[in-house]
Amino acid sequence: MTKSDRIRHFGNQDYEKLRKICIKKKQPFVDTFFPPTNQSLFLEQGRSSDIVWKRPAELHPDPHLFVEGASPNDVTQGILGNCWFVSACSALTHNLKLLAQVIPNADDQEWSPKHPYAGIFRFRFWRFGKWVEVVIDDLLPTRDGKLLFARSKTPNEFWSALLEKAFAKLYGCYENLVGGHLSDALQDVSGGVAETLHVRKFLKDDPTDKELKLFNDLKTAFDQGALIVAAIAARTKEEIEESLDCGLVKGHAYAVSAVCTIDVSNPQQRSFTSFIMGSKQKQNLIRLQNPWGEKEWNGEWSDDSSEWQNVSDSQLTAMGVQRENSDNNDGDFWMPWESFVQYFTDISLCQLFNTNAFSFRKKYYERIVYSEWTTNGKKSGAPDDRAGGCLNFKATFCNNPQYIFDIPSPECSVMFALTQNDPSEGLKKREPFVTIGMHVMKVENNRQFRVHQAMHPIATSDYASGRSVYLHLQSLPRGRYLLVPTTFAPKEQALFMLRVYSDEHIHFSPLTKHAPKLGLLGCKAAHSVTRLTIHGINFNSASTGTHNAYAILKDSRTSFRTKSLSGEKTIEWEEEFLFHKSKNRQQYKLEIWEDRKLARDHLMAQSVIIALIDNENRDTVVQLTDPRGTIIGTVSITVSAFDDPMYL
Repeated sequence: MTKSDRIRHFGNQDYEKLRKICIKKKQPFVDTFFPPTNQSLFLEQGRSSDIVWKRPAELHPDPHLFVEGASPNDVTQGILGNCWFVSACSALTHNLKLLAQVIPNADDQEWSPKHPYAGIFRFRFWRFGKWVEVVIDDLLPTRDGKLLFARSKTPNEFWSALLEKAFAKLYGCYENLVGGHLSDALQDVSGGVAETLHVRKFLKDDPTDKELKLFNDLKTAFDQGALIVAAIAARTKEEIEESLDCGLVKGHAYAVSAVCTIDVSNPQQRSFTSFIMGSKQKQNLIRLQNPWGEKEWNGEWSDDSSEWQNVSDSQLTAMGVQRENSDNNDGDFWMPWESFVQYFTDISLCQLFNTNAFSFRKKYYERIVYSEWTTNGKKSGAPDDRAGGCLNFKATFCNNPQYIFDIPSPECSVMFALTQNDPSEGLKKREPFVTIGMHVMKVENNRQFRVHQAMHPIATSDYASGRSVYLHLQSLPRGRYLLVPTTFAPKEQALFMLRVYSDEHIHFSPLTKHAPKLGLLGCKAAHSVTRLTIHGINFNSASTGTHNAYAILKDSRTSFRTKSLSGEKTIEWEEEFLFHKSKNRQQYKLEIWEDRKLARDHLMAQSVIIALIDNENRDTVVQLTDPRGTIIGTVSITVSAFDDPMYL
């Protein structure tokens, strides 16, 4: 797929064609799709206002898209309650590669004698796997000759105001930007994987982050180009935008602009010995940007606080800090990490996983799947129903789309990002998203067909009535797993995109068939399904030493192996295998092998298992005999056999 294939033109408006027409007619562009009227401002029809739409050249004699590049101070929130978007744009200024993606060919869009002015601009936002190009005119809402909404502190810089207008067009009108999800805005301007961390929940076993797990995770993500925004949740409507004594604001979003550790001299240890030997302490800091361009943290490490006197000039220069700050209330401030985790409740971060095979950075494997929750016109619970709801609805849960994946090692880390399509793009009337989530279960090692009864639960994401949810799996035992993306309730229908990132290859694939076709030509239907669970082995008292062993389970056509484990008297595998058969009496052969690593493996013992299709779960103990016929121990097994191939 080429880059152009991944770009969709919003409203089928082609920037290049429209620009040429305007230049030819010598008339600046006026966007009839998003006109400079109250219609583009408000949800209510016919609402009046004293707002005047003006072009940048009417507001400043020397307008520019950028003045000396992009910085967080270029994005200051106006009277619109859209700090969620403004903070995301502020965070965007720390990733110039992404900024160039959102504002394509910025030099060609600049006011310049090199380019004829046409009053038309274009911006791109990431939506459902594609970059959407939004074309706008440069007529901006003003009152008394001043911009009403997002603006730069540099009076002749207009990229943030124009970007906000394009975003408002994507959402139907400016008023639709009041309130919103931080993760949505971050995703819109990056195409990354958005995740919301609840600080208290993340730090439940370490409330002050003494182990610095959250700090290190955030620093690593930021250093790798992630966009990060933090907020203090408001518990009531009255608390929204309530200022705390420390200077922070509740219900408000702050862009994270740096995460670092610095050396600090200890002023109480200024002895001759400390001068010679050095007496430095480590201080973890985080820098944030208030999109209001004012109201800052006023505690330790705030602007002009005494703590900065203990930092070397070289470190201050690297951090961009001046000992005498000329603008002490610009909305940009530092605070100590221990205070950050004390006050801030939520962190939204949007990570961009490196999938480039030729990069020196850590590489991730990526898989993207598009599908939908749909009833397919069938009643709930029918075999072709694919809208089964969450695990609360046990009778229909397994009707959802299912995806199988293998974890090759306990060190493997897997991230899932589930995103539903926005049916209200560009519309004033916003239809609510359905509530979505993901469930992961452990399944049989050889599972190749759909699961019909929920199995061993491993993890469940948060369920949210938003555009995206996220699930991160770490330290799973080697084996096969099933991911089930779901809506909360059955019969809810929506398109979804599932993105999978892993640091090892995991063989991710959908399960679509209920059972196999059997026979030489594949013309026989399976009559039954059997699950064999190999729990473990107990060696006789005569057995000595440590055994490193694995089991092989065979039927007439296939064989499957457990992992190798070590033990003296017992070994517990707890592994399951699934078989579909056309006969009611089944025979399996179980072999126990010694894993000799560097030498040829040795057959220790074997046994035969007979399974009857009796619609029961039966626990059994089978004797194991070595090749000479000596009983060396027993193996415990559960046989679950049913005459309905879609039972398990």
